[in-house]
Amino acid sequence: MATTKTADLIVPEVMADMISAKIPNKLRFTPLAAIDTTLQGRPGNTITVPKWSYIGAAEDVAEGAAIPLTALAKTSSEMTIKKAGKGIELTDEALLSGYGDPLGEAVNQLSLSIADKIDNDVIVAATTATQSVSIASGAKVTIAKLQNAIDIFGDEDYQSMILVTSSADAVALRDEWITAHPNADVVANVQVKGAFANILGVDIIRSNKAAVGHGFLVKITADPETEETEPAFKIIMKRAVEIEKDRDIIRKTTVLTADEHYGAYLYDPLKVVKFTTA
Repeated sequence: MATTKTADLIVPEVMADMISAKIPNKLRFTPLAAIDTTLQGRPGNTITVPKWSYIGAAEDVAEGAAIPLTALAKTSSEMTIKKAGKGIELTDEALLSGYGDPLGEAVNQLSLSIADKIDNDVIVAATTATQSVSIASGAKVTIAKLQNAIDIFGDEDYQSMILVTSSADAVALRDEWITAHPNADVVANVQVKGAFANILGVDIIRSNKAAVGHGFLVKITADPETEETEPAFKIIMKRAVEIEKDRDIIRKTTVLTADEHYGAYLYDPLKVVKFTTA
């Protein structure tokens, strides 16, 4: 068990304002998910997601012939709630002598830590996608491979999409695009859209959580036929993050813990294409 002591903190002389900690890798996947509070205040820790399967296009029927009958079919997936937690212990000396606001910073970092864990779990959920494009070992995502992923969606109308991939893949894609289209206003697209680049109508987002040759193409617009607005990912919240504080009166320390009961899963597999290394 790790305890924060005075030696772990900065004892002030004359210093600038303390800079609060930031998450090393930005949250890229959590914003792509919808929050579902179905299980809040209800018994049970598992949610089943049913989905109808399409029966296919109608068939030609000859005069007097029987119309072919097709049975409706459905699939389902289950997601189980789990708990993620993190804690910090501070001595009274650390609280009294440390520069800045150790207690406030502890609360801030606990919240960041839980958010970071949920983002990582959305990545894990994305890896369960059944639609994929294979990348050669050691190779990066190319424009041709990106087009292959777009084609998997099979959309005839324009759909907004985001590719979350490694910084190396994102740079390689942008360089390839600029080389092939020297007059393309890539920089303007970056500034307007806030993405690293916009290629083939796809916003390219860099993430240090993605390995080279890997990434996820995510459709983020509603289905033009069904007008369905459900996102590719969902985060089920059984209970929102809760931070508690307690005292150890023998050792004279303050303990803070944070935990959240949640589950992240791939809600619509047809809205994600993953890039995998062969």
